[in-house]
Amino acid sequence: MPETIRTDFHMHSTFSPDGHDTIHQLCRYALEHELTTIAVTDHVEWQPDGRQYAPDFPRYFESLLRCREEFGPQGLRILSGLELGNPHHHMPEVQAVLDAYEFDVVIASLHWLDGENIHNTRIFADRDPYAVYSRYFADLGRMASVAPGNLIAHFDRIFWPGTQVHGALDTARLEPIVRPALEQIAARNWVLELNTRFLAHTPGWNDILQAVLLWFNEAGGAGVAVDSDAHRCKEIGRHRDVGAVLVRAAGFPLLNTLPAPQLAVVR
Repeated sequence: MPETIRTDFHMHSTFSPDGHDTIHQLCRYALEHELTTIAVTDHVEWQPDGRQYAPDFPRYFESLLRCREEFGPQGLRILSGLELGNPHHHMPEVQAVLDAYEFDVVIASLHWLDGENIHNTRIFADRDPYAVYSRYFADLGRMASVAPGNLIAHFDRIFWPGTQVHGALDTARLEPIVRPALEQIAARNWVLELNTRFLAHTPGWNDILQAVLLWFNEAGGAGVAVDSDAHRCKEIGRHRDVGAVLVRAAGFPLLNTLPAPQLAVVR
């Protein structure tokens, strides 16, 4: 088991519409900050308003190859990847992408809940927060049961807008909502991602994350990856030491690799 986290399997380059730095800049920063393995996982997204976006994959892979040639001899392993937004709602399109290209890391993320952006606090406005959490984790479980990939992201993202609007979470009320989704994730051998973005922001925030990771272990979860979801260089590896403490306390080892993606779509 590694002594500290030297990996980051989730980050975005300028091949994503919200990425600020090139693959080369991300690699340089990661190497300078003593990471040994990274995955550049740019967005593939189908928005409720009909907009779609995906990287220019030929240019993405060309850039990735150049960076492997430059940074590989210096000790940085660079994995290909993508982050699929709500893939269970777009299975034919997802399968077409995965048939056309080979990726080391395939992230499945729930970004939209009944057409609403889960990153925005308005999804909780004038609503029972536990009703929103229930809808979210039910859909997360559905996504985990059918989507292809090897890493489930954003289990923790829904808590941030929820706690901003409604305050601290009640672990006892949340447990029966979250556990079924974790069982689905564990059953298909997904790795669960702990997003480090908010680990140092809110007093008591980490307590609920610790509880969820313990439930995932009890469900037989394959492992937990501590990732930054960086959209700019300076976010790579942020709060990784805090994440390492949470993962170890939940009984998981620190990962230095991921299993191969499950690429066959379950129908």
